[in-house]
Amino acid sequence: MKALKRILILAAAAALLGAGLAEPLDTELLVDMTSDEVYRMELRLWELGYLSDDYDGVFDAQTRAALESFQQANGLEVTGEADDATRQRMNSSDALSRQGYLSRFTNAYAQMTPLEKGSTSNDVLSVQRKLKEYGYFAGEPDGIFSDATRQAVESFQMVNGLPVTGVADGAVLMRLMADSPITWPAFLSEMSASEGDSGLNVYVLQRKLASLGYFTGSCTANFGNLTREALAAYQRDRGLNVTGKADAFTWSALYAEAAAQPSLALKAGDYGDNIRQIQERLNALGFFDHEITGVFGYTTETAARLFQMAANLTPTGEIDSETLALLSSDGAVSMLDGIVQQRFQLMLDAANADAQAAVAKRARELVGASFGSEDDELYPGFAFVQYVCVSAGLPVTFPEDLIRMADRQVETIAAVEPGDIVAFQSASADTVTIRLAVGAGDSQVICTTAEGGWVVLSYMDEMEGATVYCWDAD
Repeated sequence: MKALKRILILAAAAALLGAGLAEPLDTELLVDMTSDEVYRMELRLWELGYLSDDYDGVFDAQTRAALESFQQANGLEVTGEADDATRQRMNSSDALSRQGYLSRFTNAYAQMTPLEKGSTSNDVLSVQRKLKEYGYFAGEPDGIFSDATRQAVESFQMVNGLPVTGVADGAVLMRLMADSPITWPAFLSEMSASEGDSGLNVYVLQRKLASLGYFTGSCTANFGNLTREALAAYQRDRGLNVTGKADAFTWSALYAEAAAQPSLALKAGDYGDNIRQIQERLNALGFFDHEITGVFGYTTETAARLFQMAANLTPTGEIDSETLALLSSDGAVSMLDGIVQQRFQLMLDAANADAQAAVAKRARELVGASFGSEDDELYPGFAFVQYVCVSAGLPVTFPEDLIRMADRQVETIAAVEPGDIVAFQSASADTVTIRLAVGAGDSQVICTTAEGGWVVLSYMDEMEGATVYCWDAD
């Protein structure tokens, strides 16, 4: 998945203080410093937190970037040169460390009054100008916090890894006014996709095209011929260059269209304060046990499907008007309701070959796609397998649901059928873990890795030192 995941989790001041690569170094900067002097300066920059442990006595691009960060944090002229004022400040007890700068930087903005819809002030004007500068606000800055301003703030928050509330709070103001945030054009460029690509950006693209009636296949997060044809048709109808690729112009049109059609069902890829409220409601009812972010991702879709199953609605995973009405009502069903638990248990007990086929199909569709996992240490792989099962119509709410389904010990690898829920139990000196996966046939399983949450195919004979269980549908 390209760099989308990296975009969504960048820390608030990383762009300002990270020692990224600068342009090639002008060798004239080396004239007045010996290798030992450079080494001692690098060591001091490391002590203050501006440089990694890559100090080697060579004044290279990393050294200069760290030096510039130090100068900026300490109120010095940012030259990237070790001038007298910089050296004096660096070697004094008053030198501001990177952590000290971040603390002071954050505290200053934490005291600022949040700006929200209806606010009117010069501060709003300043925010609008910055949002316009970074490509989020298309209107003319006027100092009035309108719906267009709120939408621009929401987009800024979503792109820059902040909770999507539509309110310009201290975190927004910090990134917007004193940092180097990710711009809207840069985000759209990172979202670009073409045939052969896979990942969350492709999944979001398919969902948006499906909501507009252009994409009729399964949203697999894999960009194939069907996605290319749907995208080309959308581009043709909107007067865009018909490339069959999701470029920045196409994404801009898709997001603008979504903002102009609030009546459409809310779905994966959407974001905003309304998504936050839905997450909070699903959480209160026991269907959503994750961080409230305001971004509609896999976990929100799973919770929506579970609620729809509990309410006897078609489990689409989208929040349409009917789902929203039931969700908002005083009589909304809860995970704790006895009738819901009974209904879910009956569905789990009825798992059979048809259910296995549905699970296998959904898991195979996701091979090669990325998946944001929030697993715990005891049940690695649960978030992915839960998503697969719920998408296939099995209301899995807890890891124990899967453990009960995987109740037959496997003596031979060949006994695992495509679609089987597989549990690998392994023990060390002080802990037991149960990795969950979906059988894929031919001695393979589909699971997520601990490193990055990628959906992978693994051979079961590589799972050494584990007792293997799978579900018994008989």
